[in-house]
Amino acid sequence: MKEIVQFCAKEGLVLMADEVYQENIYVPGESFVSFKKAVRDMGPESKNFQLVSCHSTSKGFYGECGQRGGYMEVVGFPDDVTSELIKLASVKLCPA
Repeated sequence: MKEIVQFCAKEGLVLMADEVYQENIYVPGESFVSFKKAVRDMGPESKNFQLVSCHSTSKGFYGECGQRGGYMEVVGFPDDVTSELIKLASVKLCPA
């Protein structure tokens, strides 16, 4: 994970992490490590690192693949970009 984060930082890429199955760890003694933690472990240089992390409540908590519910977290983006993403997501909340 560290190498992926370093590559994205070097190339100026946004890291999009699909972390939907974070609750589904079945190996004794193992635990989930998020890309957000990997980014934060970089220290101060992670301040402007742009990360989009996708999560699902239906697959992660309930195991009901037919039920759709999820969210995304955006980190390291300017406020105006975050505001536009929220607007874009909110449009889908209104009935047609």
